[in-house]
Amino acid sequence: MNWAKKIFILCAALLWQTSAQAEPLGIGTNPQGSLGFSIASALAKVMAENGGLETRAVGMGGSSVFIPQVNSGELAFSTSNTFEAIFATTGTGYFSGQPNPNIRVMAALVPFTVGIMVREDSGIRELTELKGKRFPAEYASMKLVGSIQDAIFKAIGMSNEDIRQVPVPNFIKGAELMVEGKVVGVLLAPGSGITKKTNAQVPIRFLSIPNTPEVVASLSESLPSSTLVVVQPGKRATGVLEPTTLVGYQYALITHAGMDDDVVYKAVKALAENKKSLAKSHGIFNSFKPERMVVDLPGATYHPGAIKYYKEQGWWPQD
Repeated sequence: MNWAKKIFILCAALLWQTSAQAEPLGIGTNPQGSLGFSIASALAKVMAENGGLETRAVGMGGSSVFIPQVNSGELAFSTSNTFEAIFATTGTGYFSGQPNPNIRVMAALVPFTVGIMVREDSGIRELTELKGKRFPAEYASMKLVGSIQDAIFKAIGMSNEDIRQVPVPNFIKGAELMVEGKVVGVLLAPGSGITKKTNAQVPIRFLSIPNTPEVVASLSESLPSSTLVVVQPGKRATGVLEPTTLVGYQYALITHAGMDDDVVYKAVKALAENKKSLAKSHGIFNSFKPERMVVDLPGATYHPGAIKYYKEQGWWPQD
């Protein structure tokens, strides 16, 4: 082999290695138009600009699709939430029998609220009035949504057997069917782009969940670490026409056990120290409190790179 050919092969190898290293790190999340995608986009922007980590949001079918890809290392990160991180790691809840032992938590992020919204012209004002009505069910590619809907129904003494079930893959299809008049409502978040888009086509209303000790206990059992939150009407609460009680939980960022400690350290440091930049990308981060990036998640595990940063800040619990 002559020297020219050797040099060519060496240069090609170096170029390939550089290209591979420059491949953006993906944050798996819900499809574009969802609040999850907006959150992931804000995280990616700050991680790139302030952490030196080229990162992008990757819209996918739902957490039952992208979390296993994070577990296997095919995907670097994903959005999630506190109870989902427990379910995914331990193989419980809607991950029953399918544990993802390599999942590692990076950070708890912001409070998030979801609930059941209906067409305003349906005349429905109470959740129990959904009995006998056509309503989305199954959420084949978004098990998280189906799990929350099931938990709400169970807490108020209902089940999917009480509605006329219309199988959908995700809340996007559910919202489309609601606009078409084929279902009366769907489970969504007040601040999502899909909710706003739907409301522009057909006025909507979120229904309040009864705030009783029995309902709270039931939801806590079905969705560990969840709470009931009263959402006030406002510009960012589309469809909330009066003080309305919805399900609240913490959004989270997760990775896998094989992710480099330094990468995770840089990522959480960038997020913790750039709240203004996050809030500029999306208003939901106005409620972001960096010192609350550490929460107790029995059954789930934080990544060592994240723990290192939290210990430096004095946020990690004393052993």
